[in-house]
Amino acid sequence: MEYDPLVDLPGGDNFHDVTALFEDAAEDMQPGALVLTDGFTLLDAMSSFEIGEPRFDSGLALLDKSRPSFNPLGPLTPEEVCWIIDRSFSCEMEWHSGYTLSQTIFSFLYVHSLKEIDPDLIPGGSSPRSDSLRPPELVTVVLRAAVLGLLKCCDLSWRELNKGNVYDAEDWQSEKCDVPLSEALPVKYICKVLDEACHWLETSAKVQQPWKAMLMDRLMFRKSLIELFEAQLSQPHSSLLPTMINLSLQLLHPIITVAPSEPAPDSPARLAFDPQYPRVIVSYIPLHVIQLPDQAQTWASLKGLLTSLKNVNDLANAAELTTWEIAGHLQLWCPRPYSRFPYVRSITQSAFWDGVLVLNKFALKHVVVQFFHETLDISYDAFTQNIMTRWQGPSPPPLAQIERTMTQILIAHIKALWYNPSRRRRFCAKSLFDWHELFVVFMDVCVHLAPLQDQQKLDHVRRARVAVLMYRLSVIREVVLSGFQLSLYTNEERVFAYWYVVQVLEMHLSCIDQLMPGMSNDSDAYFELSYQLQFLTALQSLSIAVFAITVKRTTFSWRRTRLNFLRRYKWAFTPEYEDIDIQPFGHPSFTKFAAACESTQKDTQYLSLDSIALAREVLSCMLTSPDGWAGRWSEERKKFVQKLLDVCIDLQRQLPSTEQALTTWDAKTLKWDMDVHPWFPIISGFPSAPP
Repeated sequence: MEYDPLVDLPGGDNFHDVTALFEDAAEDMQPGALVLTDGFTLLDAMSSFEIGEPRFDSGLALLDKSRPSFNPLGPLTPEEVCWIIDRSFSCEMEWHSGYTLSQTIFSFLYVHSLKEIDPDLIPGGSSPRSDSLRPPELVTVVLRAAVLGLLKCCDLSWRELNKGNVYDAEDWQSEKCDVPLSEALPVKYICKVLDEACHWLETSAKVQQPWKAMLMDRLMFRKSLIELFEAQLSQPHSSLLPTMINLSLQLLHPIITVAPSEPAPDSPARLAFDPQYPRVIVSYIPLHVIQLPDQAQTWASLKGLLTSLKNVNDLANAAELTTWEIAGHLQLWCPRPYSRFPYVRSITQSAFWDGVLVLNKFALKHVVVQFFHETLDISYDAFTQNIMTRWQGPSPPPLAQIERTMTQILIAHIKALWYNPSRRRRFCAKSLFDWHELFVVFMDVCVHLAPLQDQQKLDHVRRARVAVLMYRLSVIREVVLSGFQLSLYTNEERVFAYWYVVQVLEMHLSCIDQLMPGMSNDSDAYFELSYQLQFLTALQSLSIAVFAITVKRTTFSWRRTRLNFLRRYKWAFTPEYEDIDIQPFGHPSFTKFAAACESTQKDTQYLSLDSIALAREVLSCMLTSPDGWAGRWSEERKKFVQKLLDVCIDLQRQLPSTEQALTTWDAKTLKWDMDVHPWFPIISGFPSAPP
């Protein structure tokens, strides 16, 4: 019998038109008004849309019914337990990478079965039958200890991450989904459980070699991590930290060397991880299933984490702000693999400033004292004394304001080096106004100072003003260059960025020229400024070359380019600057850029290779220059210089050698590859740098 849609309506055909009834009921309501019953809000009404919506309704996708049920007390072989512990490390490192706890740690089903595998809570007769190859203690003693250790490590990491140095839902995921992370269990208790599990393995005849040693290695490694994370949280400057980190690295080595084989597809060990399980957990965000990385990648990330903590400990012993700045820039410009975990970045910021002391031993004034010592090669007391003896203002000099403002700006400036790249760029753009306000304060102080009686003496106040401007110009440079690293720019925006960097670097170099004559030629401050002078000169020469090449091979839509300029550099046109009489230095000008483009396109001289040759020569000299304030990071800085030198060599070899050849040259061969260099292009086919 055929279906007639006009007759056989679903549910019958006894329908009545009730439109008029609803119109009468809504006659006295205004457009947009709502009538809600008590306890039923608009949020409740909108939540109904989530029902049946695959992106939001976690209950819509049913769990895999074909999957065998998980039995937490199911017997396991030593090799299977070893494999499960290894994969639990994979879950942990994926959480450190930025995934949620529910996608990683909570997909490990033994986390939710601690009561079931507690030997003190198992009723008599509940344990599985004894098996010489699968003793139940492997689950109730060994695996339980490993799970408790995993949760305690996550708890200690969670506490560090929750300090506010890194950002929840941006750098890491804090949501616990009402699942405990052994917060109530003290570290000593967890360590005792791990020791008892190791003692059982050592004395029991139920587990044979090599599994006995492999399981003990993993438990001892977990214990070392717990003790390390607790020390990092409570005593970030402890002298024991290097020893603890080295111990963890030593314990990790045999684990990486000898690995258990993959369990069979029907092995009960595979049931210990269920990527679909997060769907039954209370969660506030939609989740997708993730695949855990292979074990080799897990061990590499763990080794990278421990190595990074070792570097943090070395940095915590450096009292110089410039050393911190150099190390921070290097890990931003050329980060090592597995070195920028949110946990490491939070630990680094905590080590620098814990909210009370700088480097856990200095008062806040330390950052100001170091600024004058490292940048100007003078003492802060000499600076303040210079102001006091020459002050002619109607009110006392604003020394307290200068110290307070510099402290706030410098601490935030150093900490921001360990933000994620996008947030750091936003921070730098916003901080430019603070630097300008500080510069204006120094300008005002200079106005109220009496002239120096001895013209041969250095004017420390005016030099400090130049140093503040120099810092501000370096921040502008970072804002512009970070756009390349974040792949923000269109082709037209790249041309403007290189031109703008050239202008900013010109002013920066002028500041260095004003500061260097008054310094001792054998001081670290002098060596550092000399190093910066060379580096910025090479950077400027290379930027000039790339600008000259790209501007001649780019077709501009000036209307679109101007709109992109106003959008990209909106930080330079905020209304706050209008409230200050002194105009900021180093802000971009679209008019000057358009004039530069026009003159460059008309210029028949081809000088790009000359600029690249100059950059290459300067960079080659830098490889043997004094280290300045780089300290232990001098070799890493030279590696970064070498990468920039390699780019120069490649461009010099591959770019057209004449103006005529440039007219037919394909600009698409220029490739901006962040793995090769964060700021400058290379020619197609140039091999990427090894990791």
